[in-house]
Amino acid sequence: MEKNLITKNELDSILIGYVPKRYLTQKEAVRYTGTSAGTLNDWIKKGLRVIIFEENSRPKYDVKDIDEFMEKHKTK
Repeated sequence: MEKNLITKNELDSILIGYVPKRYLTQKEAVRYTGTSAGTLNDWIKKGLRVIIFEENSRPKYDVKDIDEFMEKHKTK
């Protein structure tokens, strides 16, 4: 069985140009949080901020806002 291994230098060269996405679509936000669209909509009702950059554009969700919301609403 052949294993596909990558060296640290190869990994570094791949990741050097990677810039994480800050503003997510609803589908991406659902995937990021591991929840459903319904849960995301509930979070919006509870204060998660939705961003509209241009009139008639799709809403976006800031990763920082999502992280802060999830941290604030953790159950112990």
